[in-house]
Amino acid sequence: MAAPGHEAPSRATIFLRGITGRCAVCGKTRLTPKWVSVKFRCDRCDFSIERHEGHFVGAVGMNTIVTFGSILITVIIGAALTAPEIPAVELSIITVAVGLLVSVVFFPISKTLWSAIDLMMVDLEPGEVDPRYDPNVTLDN
Repeated sequence: MAAPGHEAPSRATIFLRGITGRCAVCGKTRLTPKWVSVKFRCDRCDFSIERHEGHFVGAVGMNTIVTFGSILITVIIGAALTAPEIPAVELSIITVAVGLLVSVVFFPISKTLWSAIDLMMVDLEPGEVDPRYDPNVTLDN
């Protein structure tokens, strides 16, 4: 049987762990200890957030979607607040600043969130984490 207290987490729990920058498997290790840095392996359960080569194409895609979404929202709100005479230069500067800021700030979260989403879609492989944290492994007492 699996180690007590280490049953498979729900999809909602995995998602929340990813969006808060924590390990999707055990939830204990903060994988984003600084603003724009990411640990590539959990100190507690040894889960690698880069599960296979090319894994972070999804994270880059998520970061791009969130960044472009924030740019779109900035343009819409800026245009709505300043209509009918929209200050194009000022709005452009603000929009570029928002896009740059969001892409940098969301970068580490996009990695842990994508790793969590991937874990929801693809089960852990044998040996991918410490056996005590793998709900698919039975431990003999």
